[in-house]
Amino acid sequence: MNDKLIGLLGIARRAGHVMIGFDAVKAALLTSKAKLVLLAADCSPKTEKELRYAGQDKTCPIFTVRADKTALATALGLQKPVAVVATDDVGFAAAMLSHVDTHTKEDVAL
Repeated sequence: MNDKLIGLLGIARRAGHVMIGFDAVKAALLTSKAKLVLLAADCSPKTEKELRYAGQDKTCPIFTVRADKTALATALGLQKPVAVVATDDVGFAAAMLSHVDTHTKEDVAL
C-alpha cells in the first residue's frame, strides 16, 4: 500500500468518513452509503465473499489492497488488525481509488 493511500485513510478516518470492520462495512453496502470498499490482502475468503454478495446490486467498487490486516490497522491508527474498511465520501473514494493498485482484485457490483 502506498503512502498516499495510507495518508488518505488516516485523513478520512479523522474526518469521520470511514467505516471499519465487517459489520459496519456490510451495513454501509446494504444501505448504499459505501462509495469504496478496501479489503486487506489477507482478508478471509468468506469475509470477501459475503461483502461482494452484499454489494452485488450496488455500484460500489470493492478492491483488495496489497496491505495485510496489520498494515491496514496501522494506516488507520488502530492496534487491532483490520480486514475491511470503507468510505462514505465520494471525494475520498475517488482520491483513494486513484492510489489503489489497479492490478489487484476488483469487482464493481452492478
